[in-house]
Order: sequence, then C-alpha cells, then structure tokens
Amino acid sequence: MEEKPYPPITVVDEHDNVLGYMDLFAAIALGQIRRVACVFVLDADGRILIQRRGPDVLSPNQLDFSAAGHVNEGQDYASAAEAELREELGVSGVELLPIVAPFHTPGFYNGVFKVVLSKEDILTINPEEVTSVQWTTFDELTTMISHHPQQFTEPFLAAWPHVCDKIKI
Repeated sequence: MEEKPYPPITVVDEHDNVLGYMDLFAAIALGQIRRVACVFVLDADGRILIQRRGPDVLSPNQLDFSAAGHVNEGQDYASAAEAELREELGVSGVELLPIVAPFHTPGFYNGVFKVVLSKEDILTINPEEVTSVQWTTFDELTTMISHHPQQFTEPFLAAWPHVCDKIKI
C-alpha cells in the first residue's frame, strides 16, 4: 500500500481520554489506541450498505462498514463520521444517529452511527477509498460474517458484537 499523507489522528487511552495527536502510521507502529468513526447506512427497507475497501487503503479489498475512518485532530466522532460519509460515499446533509456509546476494541475506540437514506439519496463512490458497495439484509450480513469472516476487516468483526442488535430500523 502506498502511504498517502494523512492529517494527525486522535490517540486515546483505554478509557477514551485523549492522549494527543499523531501520524497514523506512527500510531499503528507504537500500538496506540486510535479513535475511529464508523457508519452503517441503511435504506428505508432496513437493508445495510457494506463497502469493499479500495486496494490502496488499510485493510485493502476487505468488506467493511458503509463508511469509516480515523478521527482526525480537531474532530469529534460525529464530525469524523460526517466527513467519512462525504469522502467515501458522497453523502452529506443526513441525520447521523449514534447507536451505542463509544466502545473499546483491540487498537480502537469506536464511535458508531447509523443513517437512513431515502430512495432519492444518491451515492457517489470514491474509487480511491472504495472498490464497491452492496446492499444486504441483516440476515444475509450475519450469514456472510459467520461463513466468511476472512472477507471482513478485523475492526468490523471486533465491533459487530457491540452493534449488531442495535442497527436495525
């Protein structure tokens, strides 16, 4: 993966207290806990959008949240979630609903949101970030995770038990 420039990201302790801001790859190398914002996009029928990550990002070509990314310096979880939705899927001006309080998984503190799109909302996929997206039902997604966990990012799999019963409409 080619290292592209990233703004400083937020690193925290095991209680989500901000320790400071640092380069993404330095934080990974040092084993720092990083804040991330994750979004499940749902449609009016309750289907969930998942993405296949691009080839030149962390966890390339794996299935993941609808949109997700690190919380940069100067952002909180919600503003980072809004930025990731806009950057990865071209979605803006929608109501983000927090579905759980931020929680700790290995290497991350996760702020997780959901948003419900109408049929009129248009996705504009950023090919530098996302290879493809697919709509799936909750049951189909649960089966995919159970039968093919290797297709999903580790952060998604670690977060799933904390959120799976809270993302339905």
